[in-house]
Amino acid sequence: MTPCTLLLPLVPLLSPGHTGAELQQATQAFQAGEYARVIELAKGAADGADAPRLQYLAGEAQLALGGAAEAEQAFRGVLALRPGAVPAQVGLGRALTEQGKLEDAAGPLDAALKADPRDVGALTAHGLLLSLKGDAPGARKELAAALEREPKNPLTTRAYVEVLLRADDAPAAAAVVETFVAAQPKHPLGPFLMGWIMERDGEDAQAIEQYEEALKRDPQYIDAHKNLAILCHTLSNTYRVKERVVLAYEHYERYFALGGKDPELKRMYDDLVSFKSQILGG
Repeated sequence: MTPCTLLLPLVPLLSPGHTGAELQQATQAFQAGEYARVIELAKGAADGADAPRLQYLAGEAQLALGGAAEAEQAFRGVLALRPGAVPAQVGLGRALTEQGKLEDAAGPLDAALKADPRDVGALTAHGLLLSLKGDAPGARKELAAALEREPKNPLTTRAYVEVLLRADDAPAAAAVVETFVAAQPKHPLGPFLMGWIMERDGEDAQAIEQYEEALKRDPQYIDAHKNLAILCHTLSNTYRVKERVVLAYEHYERYFALGGKDPELKRMYDDLVSFKSQILGG
């Protein structure tokens, strides 16, 4: 399974000043992982000084929830107001990448790198794109450069791990995670990524423990709920292992309560719910 992409830094479009009440509330909601609330606050923000920032936040929130098409619309809205905004160009490239529109994604990401070749967000998103297009060496080079510039950046760390796992280099991925954990020992991303690596290695029980540790640190961590739901559903042996079914159901519920939109996850959840009465007794 491939977790949703982590959020890009918001500083370029959320600089101090010119922040109305709605933008302040949206920023706080975003930082708290309340992405559905962010989208609600951004609705109707077609004009005004804060409109680009609100739309940008809405795009990031949509990406976090699995709404890549909606994120694309939001980022295009930002670029209509601020054509040269690098974070919005990067966001658009990421939204297109999430939809599998790899050739389309190259345009805004190339434009972002041309405007700022050292931008960590642009390097990270472009590295992921290169990986998906089969250029593993180029992807690793860009992600390594991005991580060198910002060694503690969660997005870049996660993207680098994703690229390394796609290249079947689990030891290198684990080394990246260990470096991040040493720098940010309390961050939920550390155990989340360790869970992802363990899952890839078939260490399912340990993976579940790591995902649960990530949720202890951040109960709103929607991707941990997503991965736990899928993993436990898979391990339920076609609903024969009740404890796995119960855990899967719990994390499906949390994922959708937080506003998750992944259509494949919805299909799997609906399949489980259709057997709920006989599996869970209600």
